[in-house]
Amino acid sequence: MADQSRKALDQVSDTVEELLTPQLGAEKAKELAKLLSEGTWTHDFAITYEAAKKLGLTVSDQMPGEILELMDLYPQPIRKQPSVTYLPSRRRSTEEVETS
Repeated sequence: MADQSRKALDQVSDTVEELLTPQLGAEKAKELAKLLSEGTWTHDFAITYEAAKKLGLTVSDQMPGEILELMDLYPQPIRKQPSVTYLPSRRRSTEEVETS
């Protein structure tokens, strides 16, 4: 599995580097590809506009109207189940469960 993980990381890094090289040049693209692919952030961390600018990426804070119209065609479902469950009472530890 370690071999597969290494291959996956290398593939992601190579792809990012390939996509960024025309904009940033080979050296900066390689540096940024490493940063983006080697666990700096979790997979669900959103890179903000400000952070992307600091990284040297060419970004815009303007959303074309056509994109907004397209997004309207695909509304996202509303989650019916909360992502966090609130437990009003104290959870028992493993030790408490084993002794009872």
